[in-house]
Amino acid sequence: MAVDLTRIGKIHVGLLGATGGLAYVTQWMQPGSVLLGGAVMGANFWLLRLITNVLRPAATESGQRVRAAVAVAAFLLKFTLFIGLIALLFWRMPIEGMSFALGATLLLVACLLEVARDALLGSKGVS
Repeated sequence: MAVDLTRIGKIHVGLLGATGGLAYVTQWMQPGSVLLGGAVMGANFWLLRLITNVLRPAATESGQRVRAAVAVAAFLLKFTLFIGLIALLFWRMPIEGMSFALGATLLLVACLLEVARDALLGSKGVS
């Protein structure tokens, strides 16, 4: 078995929705910042998947070096864009830092849950 990146995305969206709803109902965190943190990480995850889908076939074919170079350039652009976006958001918008960090951390939690699920089902021989 292998870790399913699509399932990680679905778990992330579920965790983000539940945490955002809980933050809204209880007012223990700022729900907008939680959702923004999760959205930034989700978009980053999606772009990384897109870039690796372009890079993987290009790495195995010798005639596709231009495609690999475009993917690397896109990766650098993505990194610069997200660092600039996050800096702009924190300087210009009223974002609560701990709530944003909680939302951003939910993608890591989703990854750990998927790996634990895969390890548990893989050790039992379930397919």
